[in-house]
Amino acid sequence: MRRILYEIHGPEPGPTLVGLGGMHGNEPAGVEALERLARRLEDVGVRRGGFVAVAGNLAALEAGARFMDHDLNRVWEAGAPEASREHREMVELQDLMYRILEGSRGPVKLVDLHTTSGEGPPFTATADLLLNRELALLLPVPMVLGLSEALPGTLIQSLAGSSVAGMAFEAGRHEDPESVRRSEDALVLLLSGLGISRFEPDAAREARGRLVAAGRGHPRALHLTHRHGVEPAVGFNMHPGFRSFQPVRRGQVIATTGEGEVRAPASGRLLLPLYQSSGDDGFFLGRPVASSWLRLSEWIRKVGAERYLRYMPGFRVEPADRRLMRVHPRLFRVLPARFFFLLGYRPDGGHDGWVVLRRDLEPGEGVHEKGSGPWGSRRPPRRRRGAVLVRGAVVHEKGREGA
Repeated sequence: MRRILYEIHGPEPGPTLVGLGGMHGNEPAGVEALERLARRLEDVGVRRGGFVAVAGNLAALEAGARFMDHDLNRVWEAGAPEASREHREMVELQDLMYRILEGSRGPVKLVDLHTTSGEGPPFTATADLLLNRELALLLPVPMVLGLSEALPGTLIQSLAGSSVAGMAFEAGRHEDPESVRRSEDALVLLLSGLGISRFEPDAAREARGRLVAAGRGHPRALHLTHRHGVEPAVGFNMHPGFRSFQPVRRGQVIATTGEGEVRAPASGRLLLPLYQSSGDDGFFLGRPVASSWLRLSEWIRKVGAERYLRYMPGFRVEPADRRLMRVHPRLFRVLPARFFFLLGYRPDGGHDGWVVLRRDLEPGEGVHEKGSGPWGSRRPPRRRRGAVLVRGAVVHEKGREGA
């Protein structure tokens, strides 16, 4: 299997969509969807910008395994050990992304196509940044915010703060043929919504209709509240019959381990129940987010309301790291979690008796130095005139060539 499955560019400048399939080798539906879409693009073509279809973990795809030595979608923060087979995969993917960023004639968007071991509707998952929300809302399926922050080392989370808008698309169960169709439908809508390709009106309408039907009856957006990690030493056995987005109540028995029953720590919606032998994420819980809260959150972040918290008692914004803020524990217990969600902050431990919160920076809020972060661990591409580097990614300035 080739790393680049297909690549096409239009005559006019515009966004470039990168479709990535097979980040996990036991999830080939995304690769099949990319290959099917490539055949359609031979007839439809590209009006502006471009589209690049990429295969992820080639060795794992060939073996039909989730990964060979290390989970390729958990190594983007610290890096894969050089002796592992995933190290080569990561380096090749990183170099390819650099090449795409350097040659793009507009913003770069990335969709990472996945499937799940359990049943459930299709949904998107992304780091909670306005740049990513805009991309995810092009698809008429539930959107999960905060999932990538709960999974350190994912490719999508590593892109946070760069110029690249990224999201994962979970199409459904591994073995379900509809997962391939849903992934293809998502790609059609993204290419249409970004103005890259113009499909027949009936084709785009049918793709939207299928995704709407698959996600019907589920919340438009969820805010992740809990992750249950799996400890191999004690085992993990998910009770049968659970589906993603299924409501569960606090105290409900969800799984068993060698140490006893696992109960839901809070009421909410269940996400990604683990029904495979590999993986260290047992399940997640999320709470629905109303559309009005999403709009309010967008407005608050655009006006930079968090800047004024430093003048209020009980808040300390870290001067050395704008991503961190300390909150007095009493204040943290009084204010609802949704207050911090509006600002983009999530709990990140404690320090000196204070609760530490963390948020990702929107592009333009901070420039990462060379050598810091996953996009600075290798030599970044040569700067082009009129461009700046953010985590090693090229950000095009308005009014310059290629903007």
